[in-house]
Amino acid sequence: MSKWLLIALLGMQVHFAASYLVPLDKQSQGEFGGLLPWFWPWSYGDGGVLGQITSVAGFPMAGFYLAMTAAGLLALSALAVAGLWISIGWWRPLATVGALALLCLMLLFFAPTKLIPIVGAVGTVYLTVARPTVFETS
Repeated sequence: MSKWLLIALLGMQVHFAASYLVPLDKQSQGEFGGLLPWFWPWSYGDGGVLGQITSVAGFPMAGFYLAMTAAGLLALSALAVAGLWISIGWWRPLATVGALALLCLMLLFFAPTKLIPIVGAVGTVYLTVARPTVFETS
């Protein structure tokens, strides 16, 4: 797998986790023929085990910490793959833990629009755990 393809996959997951900070309102959910929520999976009204995201009360703080942990670890993993600031040897553990955190977050707030991020997270865990030669560091 190309390192740039892997960086794009990790970057997409950073987006899905970080978009927790800015959920879509009702008007935005209808943009692009109603397809926007599939690429921006967080909306006001989403709820789950940790609580509900509302325009008045905001988002559950436990979800915030989980989302920012996932986004941070996945971003650091992408930087490691790119060879910037972080040793290349750290990319697998960072990507694995970040993808697992993202997977937990999406499952705790499960809805149909969370399926794309779930598939991406499961794919990342597969690439980091089951495929040791997915990205050659030499």
